[in-house]
Amino acid sequence: MLKLVSQDKEVKQLMTIPGIGPVTALTYKTEMFDPARFKASKSVGAYLGMTPKQYASGEVQRQGIISKCGSNELRSLLVEAGMVMRTRSKKWSKVKAWGLKIMRKKGMKKAALAVGRKLSVIMHKMLIEQKEFIYGEPKVA
Repeated sequence: MLKLVSQDKEVKQLMTIPGIGPVTALTYKTEMFDPARFKASKSVGAYLGMTPKQYASGEVQRQGIISKCGSNELRSLLVEAGMVMRTRSKKWSKVKAWGLKIMRKKGMKKAALAVGRKLSVIMHKMLIEQKEFIYGEPKVA
């Protein structure tokens, strides 16, 4: 598998994201197959089942648990990558700061899912634009 990863330029680009290893990058690339089939990068999160179910009837409108459509394996790998980015990554990034902010408000598991969903959107954008991960500039107080 490492031989496959070393030969693939797109998988190497995806691995520039902290928390994304060879298994996650390769699984993402094979699952997405043709990233151009999605009109907007935001729709990738829904494709993978990482968005909440919605119930609406009359005046009632509720958001429930995640829909769990799509690949279970890729969804769990992205959630794990979200957890790794927030807890194990030493380097600062905007995504990590955003995940830590959500963790303080909503808890660790919901933050891991949110960061995983954001990573899926970022990875899609990276495949479309053929760019590496951008960490961003920290805010100066």
